[in-house]
Amino acid sequence: MEVGIALALVSALLGLLGQLAWRSAVPKGAGLDLASLAKLLLDWRILLGFLLYGLSTLAWLVALGYDELSRLYPVISVNYALALLAGYLIFGEAITAAKVLGVVLIIAGVAVIALG
Repeated sequence: MEVGIALALVSALLGLLGQLAWRSAVPKGAGLDLASLAKLLLDWRILLGFLLYGLSTLAWLVALGYDELSRLYPVISVNYALALLAGYLIFGEAITAAKVLGVVLIIAGVAVIALG
């Protein structure tokens, strides 16, 4: 595997982990007012999410030094499938036919763009 593609995958995975950290910190179905949002920003999972996003950005910047944006960017589409799976496994979210079809269409579309 090429270095740029590998780094783009690392960036995508770190970004996904950051999203998962954030999701675990935010109470489901709870509206957030200004006071609860301020308190939430100090939660260790939110801070971890920021750290993971920062690392994701660094990996992405290094990846861009190895390859073209138009070649690297489609790699990020793997996150749609991983987020669907992680939502199911970690948070008990439903996997529906519509969600699966949506992920398949996104990845197929990105593949067509990458090949063209």
